[in-house]
Amino acid sequence: MALLPEPREGGRILDLATGTGELPLLARRAGRTEPIVALDRNREMLKRAGAKGLRSGQEGVSFVVGDLNSLPVAENAFDAVLMGYGLRYPVDLLATLTAIRRALRPGGVFLSLDFGLPDNPWYRRLCFAYLFSAGTLWGALLHGHPATYWHIVESLRAYPGQRALLGMLEDAGFARAVVADRLGGIAVIAMGERG
Repeated sequence: MALLPEPREGGRILDLATGTGELPLLARRAGRTEPIVALDRNREMLKRAGAKGLRSGQEGVSFVVGDLNSLPVAENAFDAVLMGYGLRYPVDLLATLTAIRRALRPGGVFLSLDFGLPDNPWYRRLCFAYLFSAGTLWGALLHGHPATYWHIVESLRAYPGQRALLGMLEDAGFARAVVADRLGGIAVIAMGERG
């Protein structure tokens, strides 16, 4: 949240693939007061966001059903677009990044937190083994279905990685695109600004 631009008059935030609404909650806890549009294609996830204390329309947060592959938002509509753990899922990542850039007002920022691909092959294998094992355990304990989180490792195997992501941010027209590894590259913060 500290990387978000300063609030502007008439500003709004878009949270893509909001899931259970964690990023809008964090934005409110960080003192952000702008209206937030929280978009996800899964209605059940949006209902769970409401169970966390966010109701559509309350505290200026609106929940909208929509898909990353076809963003139902206007051009120049948002000062910030957030995404947590969603960059691995668009069918055409470059097209999605281009649509995100169009949705931003000049000076607006796109921020993403996601898994990444560590450069070191041994560390990558260790991280994948951990994610698979922990995902199996938590899937079984929380949902009664061990395979619930296996898609994380599967999506990482198909993901182009941080270096390719940086190139795509630049190809999509973002100015000052940055991709920063965390935890040895298994976590990544990506950022781009609409110039």
